[in-house]
Amino acid sequence: MEYESSLKATEIAEELPSAVEDCHILIRSYRNIIAELSNRVNELYTEIKVLRERLNTNSSNSSLPPSKSFKKKEPKLPSKNKSGGQAGHKGHFRSLLDSKAADDIVDCKLPANCECGGKINSIGECQRHQVYELPEIKLHMTEYRLEKGYCLCCGRSHIGSLPTGITWGITGPKLTGFMSQLVSKYQLSRRELREFLREQFQFDISLGTVFNKQKIVNTALAPLVSNLLPEVKQSSSINIDETGHKRDGKNQWLWGLVSSTAAFFSIQSSRGKKVLESLAGDFSNIVISDRYNAYRYFNSAHRQICWAHLKRDFTRLSEKSDKIIARIGAGLLACEVDLFKIWHEFKQGNIMREELLRKALPIRKKVRELLEQGTYTDPKLKAVRFCKNLLEDFDALWTFLSIDNIEPTNNHAERCLRRSVIWRKKYFGTRSDYGSEYVARTASIIMTCKLQSKNSFEFICQALKNYFLKTKAPPVLITV
Repeated sequence: MEYESSLKATEIAEELPSAVEDCHILIRSYRNIIAELSNRVNELYTEIKVLRERLNTNSSNSSLPPSKSFKKKEPKLPSKNKSGGQAGHKGHFRSLLDSKAADDIVDCKLPANCECGGKINSIGECQRHQVYELPEIKLHMTEYRLEKGYCLCCGRSHIGSLPTGITWGITGPKLTGFMSQLVSKYQLSRRELREFLREQFQFDISLGTVFNKQKIVNTALAPLVSNLLPEVKQSSSINIDETGHKRDGKNQWLWGLVSSTAAFFSIQSSRGKKVLESLAGDFSNIVISDRYNAYRYFNSAHRQICWAHLKRDFTRLSEKSDKIIARIGAGLLACEVDLFKIWHEFKQGNIMREELLRKALPIRKKVRELLEQGTYTDPKLKAVRFCKNLLEDFDALWTFLSIDNIEPTNNHAERCLRRSVIWRKKYFGTRSDYGSEYVARTASIIMTCKLQSKNSFEFICQALKNYFLKTKAPPVLITV
């Protein structure tokens, strides 16, 4: 457009006007060109503004993870201290276990004589020193010999039966569970798992067998994980979050519903309200989540919006080039700092809940005033829509102030999802329904065991033993 306008101006300039009317025509032409260029300049200015904001996007003002932050941190000045332990630093030492816990005790006797030739006399005391070492690790292989025979009457062939709980597979419950843990919890690939088993146990196994063993684990955990969701929804509050997942290159989402003692994960093809309706439609207590629009499925009176996300939103507003919006963002950030100051005082037991509510009241009023001011800025800016949306859900910002055991952030759900996010970055998703189920089910069991301070390996091994024995699996949640 600029080139065409310049070309027209050049053509007009080459034809000098011969009359006053032609001069007016030339002036009108130049005005049109100036108007076109002015519109184009405004468009480019808006585009530059958007690109600058995108360039300044980082983990502190958006949901962008730190690993993808474009804004580089300023390098720290090198410390004058040498690396390693610092003078005056309080040391930390491992405490000795009771001698009864030792597998072996070796008495180290004194020599008979000193270097000077004198006789050494024992004072009846000893210095204890404990050393940990791996025992020789090898797989225990059992050969089952099934006797063969035939019926003397009809000639039918017969063969002995395997003991109860023993399958025709080449791995038992513990080894199967161990392989599953290396893949799901410690995030080895199947090829890395094969290499580990070959190096450490001299045990060769095919990729197909690894795949089949994971299918067994997936089936064994199915009833346990299906019981987790009702247990999670019995809590007085749940944290909900979702993260992206790839299934054959297509976008899907890993949903997490987490309580203080249990976690349920499910991979769904949608990120909409229908998923929330199917997973938590009958939940009537408090839901802690971010501001994602789908969570409006729950009434504001039963929600707590994450203030960690709000802090990033306020930071983004404070960094806008528009001075009015930047002032509003800075004011909201100051309110967030004041709010968490009194919240930490409450958590530390320095003030009671009544005092917390009293001190939070002016902060709440100030936040509402600032958001209302934000709705009167330029309607074309995203800040207006942000402020209006937040005012619609305003009550959901303060639920934690009046209800016990409600946190102001959704950090609990994000921590529980972090392991799955790291797995996704390493392996780029799944390629089958079984794979998606395996990822969600193992994540549910591993995280639930962590929340309950249980050993997930022992639990999965017991679940596999019960699966092979065709008995009822143990409950996941601790019975209070």
